[in-house]
Amino acid sequence: MPDDGPKPTTSERLRRAGIAAWSLIGIAIVVAALGYLLLRIRVVFPPLIVALLLIYLLNPLVTRFERRGIPRLGGTVLAFMAFFGILTLILLITIPFVSDQISDFSANWPEFRAKTVDYVDDAAADIEDRFGIELDTTQVDCLLGADRYDDVGAPSEEQCDEVTESFRERLVEQAGNFTEIGRSILEILLVFIFGPLLALYLLIDLPHLQRDLLNLAPESHREELRDLANRIGRAVGGFFRGQLVVALSVGLLSALGFWIIGLPFWFVIGGIAGFFNLIPLIGPYIGGAIGFLVGTLTTGIDLGLKAALVELIVQQIDNHFISPQVMKRAVQIHPATVVLALLAGGTLAGFWGVLLAVPSVAVAKIVLLHVWATRVLAVEPSPYARARAPAISPKVEEDEEGSSTSED
Repeated sequence: MPDDGPKPTTSERLRRAGIAAWSLIGIAIVVAALGYLLLRIRVVFPPLIVALLLIYLLNPLVTRFERRGIPRLGGTVLAFMAFFGILTLILLITIPFVSDQISDFSANWPEFRAKTVDYVDDAAADIEDRFGIELDTTQVDCLLGADRYDDVGAPSEEQCDEVTESFRERLVEQAGNFTEIGRSILEILLVFIFGPLLALYLLIDLPHLQRDLLNLAPESHREELRDLANRIGRAVGGFFRGQLVVALSVGLLSALGFWIIGLPFWFVIGGIAGFFNLIPLIGPYIGGAIGFLVGTLTTGIDLGLKAALVELIVQQIDNHFISPQVMKRAVQIHPATVVLALLAGGTLAGFWGVLLAVPSVAVAKIVLLHVWATRVLAVEPSPYARARAPAISPKVEEDEEGSSTSED
């Protein structure tokens, strides 16, 4: 049987491992420096993330237009028009549902408030009877049930006045935070204005930018870097596009399940579950918790348990049928790694860190495996390796033919 080629010796593998280790240290230093720089200029981070999301979503469509003879500028404009047209259509369809359910919530708020107070008081009394832990529900009773002064066990009007005064003092103390909240809302609006504009410009010039970045590398490594960049692009783009499909599916299935069991505000709660499913493993739990709370407070524990059961079923459908089919060509990361990445991303960069945690780990995995395969094992099953295969020295080919002949 012919040999696949000369195997590297143990000393050669150790040498390559040392080179790979120093390479990884260098990569870590570069990543740390870039992270420090991004933290210093983090104001550009959110719009850049929005731009990258749009690029990964729309670039396949722009490329398809370009292959059909449409100039890239025209294809980019058409892709943006199609994307925002579909988004506008979705908003026009969903706004009536949301508006009706918000109106229902406002109309039923007094009853909902009273049931919430009763539920909190009953839960506190049950905890005190079973565990001997006394919970003070005065603040909840006063803030939600201010018209129940004459009820047995309810706080007096004087107690509620004290709670209201204390609450007002806290609001005054936190007045500076309201300014920060207003500034954050303004920043979010600016992000969703400048992000699409940045994506538009980058999409138009994307081939030129890719070529310019590759030209910065030595010519001998350009094919390798092009292959690595293509794999990273497929993984990250597949992840973002897949997460949108999965989130939409989870939202629709959740809303449908809540509607079947008769849960109030079924459309809004299903939309919340779908939105939070943009973050892996999070959406069904949040949707289930809100559904359980709303069902329990409005009708009873039976409806709350049914809502939780709906989200459990949706999660199982997502885990076993939707996500494996949609995400099979994207990232393949263990769930424990996903959880740790989400915790680390949230600690470092809040919501944006959580959003980028899983694709960042996927990129790190691809780069580390590539370095290990090419610099330590000298094996790289990729188009880059196949392109280099004919360049093997004739002496190696002669050795392989000689060994094959001697075996025969």
